[in-house]
Amino acid sequence: MEKTKRNYFYKVEKSGKTIDKCQTHSLRRFRNRTGTINWKDLKKNKGEVYLKVNYGKLLDNFGKRTTFHNDGVYQDKESLYLALNAFLET
Repeated sequence: MEKTKRNYFYKVEKSGKTIDKCQTHSLRRFRNRTGTINWKDLKKNKGEVYLKVNYGKLLDNFGKRTTFHNDGVYQDKESLYLALNAFLET
């Protein structure tokens, strides 16, 4: 079985508009970019962050190649990093 790279993606939305987004294969770059999110401003304006971790195409239980991913929407830094750590457990 071939090894596929994970793909990390986040999108910051405030007042229904996308104000920042990042997509990368590097976990280090992804963590640095999420550290630049202005959480105080998001909390004040009821913004949210959409997080998605894509594991690539792998074989499912039926023998078909399927794209596996985890995703969610978060309003604070702590829950985003808890979810990211849970998504990275293998």
